[in-house]
Amino acid sequence: MRATSTISGQLGLFYRRWAQARRLTEAPAIALRAWQVIEKQHYCLVVTEGPEGPSARVVEPLRPGPGGVISFGTDPTSRKVEQIARTGRCVLVYQDDHRRACVTLECDARIADPSEPVRFRGFWRAFWPDGPGPDFVNVTCMPTAMEIWDGLAVVAPGPFGRSAARLVREPGAAWRLVSP
Repeated sequence: MRATSTISGQLGLFYRRWAQARRLTEAPAIALRAWQVIEKQHYCLVVTEGPEGPSARVVEPLRPGPGGVISFGTDPTSRKVEQIARTGRCVLVYQDDHRRACVTLECDARIADPSEPVRFRGFWRAFWPDGPGPDFVNVTCMPTAMEIWDGLAVVAPGPFGRSAARLVREPGAAWRLVSP
């Protein structure tokens, strides 16, 4: 058992040296990496605030649009719609187990107006066989802050790897790195 512990410890130190030499530290590179993680995921968690605390559920968001806007479809009578309509906020959580990465987006969120174009995935006909109608609504999420930790692209601020990089959106859609 001691030999395994020694090998594991050596591998951990090797990874630390390798990762520290290629760590991403600038906001544009970190934000780009976060969007790359997001683009590869089919599902994310949406977290909303209810009367009894946070509530999380899995959704299948559409690809981010201009300015990083993310939307997903749902039933207008769902709890998440009520909670987003009340607070105007949600958190989206994307996880990539293969790359050991996680991106959390804090968002201003709103229920799309019926006059707006509907965004709908074909496969959603499994849930809405007639396509989008009065029982379907888009939720639009505009990220205002993000946190990312990525073990392979090495987004791992100091103390090394024990916190995520936090970025906030500046006017004009630029991202600024803030201390964890």
